[in-house]
Amino acid sequence: MKLRLLLLTAMALFSSMPAQARPVSVVLYPAGALVTEEETIRPEGGNIVLRLPAGADEGSLEFSLAKGTAEGWTAEMRKGELPSGVDGLRRELNALDDEAALLRARRENLTYERQFQSLRKSPVSDEAGRETQEKNLAARLEEIAVKDASLAASLRDLAARRKSLEQRLEELGGRNDGMIECTLHTSGTGTEPVPVRWSYYLNDAGWQPRYLVRAEQDEGKVVIAMEAVLRQGSGADWNDVAVTLSSTEDFRSVTPPPLPEWIMGGENVRAAKSMNLMAARAAAGNDEAMPAGASVLSHASGLRWNLGRVNVPAGARAARPVDSHEFEASFFRLVRPTEDGRAWITAVLDEESLPLLPAGQAAFMVDGTENARGVLRTTPGDRRLSFGVDQLVTVKKHELPADNTEAPAGGKVEVRHWRADIFNGHDKPVEVRAEAAAPILRNARMSAKAKSRPAADFNEELSLYEWRLEIPARKTSSITHEVTVITPADASAVSK
Repeated sequence: MKLRLLLLTAMALFSSMPAQARPVSVVLYPAGALVTEEETIRPEGGNIVLRLPAGADEGSLEFSLAKGTAEGWTAEMRKGELPSGVDGLRRELNALDDEAALLRARRENLTYERQFQSLRKSPVSDEAGRETQEKNLAARLEEIAVKDASLAASLRDLAARRKSLEQRLEELGGRNDGMIECTLHTSGTGTEPVPVRWSYYLNDAGWQPRYLVRAEQDEGKVVIAMEAVLRQGSGADWNDVAVTLSSTEDFRSVTPPPLPEWIMGGENVRAAKSMNLMAARAAAGNDEAMPAGASVLSHASGLRWNLGRVNVPAGARAARPVDSHEFEASFFRLVRPTEDGRAWITAVLDEESLPLLPAGQAAFMVDGTENARGVLRTTPGDRRLSFGVDQLVTVKKHELPADNTEAPAGGKVEVRHWRADIFNGHDKPVEVRAEAAAPILRNARMSAKAKSRPAADFNEELSLYEWRLEIPARKTSSITHEVTVITPADASAVSK
């Protein structure tokens, strides 16, 4: 009987304490998280106390009661119990800061001593005395320089040690030793335990996409594998939590940017037409359906991926596979001779466009070997994907003299004439596509003509000249290109 009474008393005390629930579901955004918790809590004096992590935005708190109503709430920051080991790390950090302050003071003293030694010269009449004085001064200044370099190295070592300690402190949750106690002032709840569900926005959380992008040239395939790197600094582990990833942008991006004034200083008909055409096609691409992924869901303002129930340790980073896409593709080397001497391994997908994926760091693999690291960023309508530089395909550009420089009376002629030699160092043929900018004429009275060997295609939409070459193994192919822009006397030339 006594044991039963003790157990009942302990249960009553426990149920009256502030809720220490763990999240049941989380929506992770790139910079923040919407966390939902639930617990059955016994009201005390008409109040229900909820605990939120120190990094939570109490203004975002939303809650629902299974019984009764809430007539208001108050929030108060309270200190919590520090995780084991945090006190020791903080003492080490303080000791490092004290040592660093001492070293900086010593370096400052050396600065004053250097100035003092440089000014400290007693009058010496003979040459030998002056030489001795100069040698002594140089030796002393060298000694000061050696000490200063040693102190600077010690400060760098302290900075590295401090960074390591801060990382360990972060992993232990030492930055989250507080909590926000939200007291719900309720009515009609009675004294029996009440199921409560609440959610809040946590600033110290988020996720980043990370990609492995593989070019399998022999199979004619591109594979994009996406994983998510999750983090949360609530100060407590999230165990068996239903996690959903959202691609929604920063919550601070509320209103669109203002439109700038478009002031046209001349007959910009051709340029404006090209820009409007590109804008129209880009806008049309926004309505195209995205290829369906295994776990991606369309949402009101972006995409969502349901990861299921996962564990996310406090202060650590956890990676989870999210999605994978495979495409049929054709490969070529893209060169731009007027801009660079390198060639980029490029794929054109057979699909209508790349999937809409959040921008993230990626490793780019070519036939099983990592070739580049950078940012993978896709936009609607994209079909091209680059995989870094092919060092076995090189371009050498040669400036050539103009063939024709005759100008109309009082007018002007501008000629650009060059040759590009493209070398294929592979032991098999490669397809190369070359691109060069075409002049954009900002005056209707200007004219341009171009001649190339081999002949170039003109891409009016992008104002580009394009060539497609099949270069044999260990061979060089050349492009010769000349553009002539004629400006009459009563027109002004604008060139880029």
